[in-house]
Amino acid sequence: MTTKATTRGRARRFPLAAQIFAAFGTVVLLLAATAALAVAEFSKQSADDQQIMQRIYLSDQKIAEVQEALDTMRMETLRMRSMDPAEIPSAWATQQQNMDAFSAKLNEFGALYLDYFGTEMAFDDADVAAWQSYQAGLDALYDPASTEAVIDSESQDALGATLSASVSNLTTVVAEQITAQVAKSKAETAKVQISLVLISVAAVAVAIGVGLWMARRITRGVTTVKASLDALAEGDLTREATVRSQDEIGDMASSLSKAQSALRETMAEVVTSAQTVAAAAEELSAANAQVAAGSQETSAQAGVVASAAEEVNRSVQAVASGAEQMGASIKEISHNANEAARVAAAATSVAEATNEQVAKLGVSSQEIGNVIKVITGIAEQTNLLALNATIEAARAGEAGKGFAVVASEVKDLAQETAKATEEVARRVAAIQGDTDGAVDAIGEISEIVKQISDFQMTIASAVEEQTATTNEMSRGVAEAADGSANIAGNISSVAQAASDSAQVLDQIGSSVNELAELSATLRAKVEYFTY
Repeated sequence: MTTKATTRGRARRFPLAAQIFAAFGTVVLLLAATAALAVAEFSKQSADDQQIMQRIYLSDQKIAEVQEALDTMRMETLRMRSMDPAEIPSAWATQQQNMDAFSAKLNEFGALYLDYFGTEMAFDDADVAAWQSYQAGLDALYDPASTEAVIDSESQDALGATLSASVSNLTTVVAEQITAQVAKSKAETAKVQISLVLISVAAVAVAIGVGLWMARRITRGVTTVKASLDALAEGDLTREATVRSQDEIGDMASSLSKAQSALRETMAEVVTSAQTVAAAAEELSAANAQVAAGSQETSAQAGVVASAAEEVNRSVQAVASGAEQMGASIKEISHNANEAARVAAAATSVAEATNEQVAKLGVSSQEIGNVIKVITGIAEQTNLLALNATIEAARAGEAGKGFAVVASEVKDLAQETAKATEEVARRVAAIQGDTDGAVDAIGEISEIVKQISDFQMTIASAVEEQTATTNEMSRGVAEAADGSANIAGNISSVAQAASDSAQVLDQIGSSVNELAELSATLRAKVEYFTY
């Protein structure tokens, strides 16, 4: 009737709060990581944009400086053409400084280009040749130590224009590099955006997965516990909640399993107790029937004894009446001696009748003694049955307290019956003793009456002796009358006690029947459960 108890693993405890916190913490960490990555990438993009703007600005500034140096050099060349030959040497020195400045600015731009774009500035061969030709032309035109052929002014101007166009083309070259970097930055930004989208989708997927896992984990345990509770509501105590999770739901399932086990044990004990109570009720019912039969027998015997006591009382009254008559006869003898013979004969007759009545009184006393023995046996049997009922009520526990009280009352009544019976026995013994004395006295009276005829001379003394004897007999008969009256009263008490015992036994029978009904109802209620 019991099932295997639910066993739970020894894994580390993981409460629901910790599970929910871990799940949402994972989602928050993923979102935080996504946000941090987005902030970092956007910060990098912003820095790259600022760097590109700075490079554009500085590149334009350097190109402007190169262009300015070139323009200064060309203007100085035009000015030197109109100079007096004597002024040319000093102007040539200035022009050389301008040429050095142009070369320096061009080198600075090249260094900046290399720093920004990671590659050296590559000039076209035509641009390099134009610069070299322009520089050689200036040397041939204005340097006295030069052996180069003199270049005409128009060719020199063309070379200067070519150099100016080359410098202007630097802006285009830088713009191309900047455009390439911007495109690269945009491509990286697009990759970052795609990565952020993928990471966000992954975070959402993880969040959904964690949520579904949590919902399934919690729902599965709650569903199992609910199924067990539904079965319990239907009276099935064998459906246990097998939840192995180390959390509050697992604790709830374990507590429910313990409660079901305790209920199963309780139901088994209730069934056993109900069966025990039912058996005790049957035994009490049988004992009650037996005691009731004994009580009825006691009542019947008490009625018989009461009738016998009334008969004894009537006999004693007759003896008393005879004693009075004997006294009158003796008085008559004292007054009339002549009537002595007749009185003696009458006395003899009366004595014989009295002897018979007294003999009957002895027989009645013996019958009363037999009845008293029967009553004593019934009282002892009633006391024994009451003791057995008390023991069975003690075995029944709380349910048998009422029967214990009733059994105790029956036992007390039985003891009182035994005491009353003993009193009746003592009084009957006294009556028997008095009756024996009366028989002896009547025998003496008979002998005296017989001797009256022979001893007329001693009538006076015989009359006195007979008077004393008659008085003693009267007292004995009076005492016998009182004893018989007491016997009748005690027998009536015994009959009343037997009637009371019968009523108590009826109450016991009703209580026993009610107990049996309660036991049957309890077993019917327990049968609703499956355990």
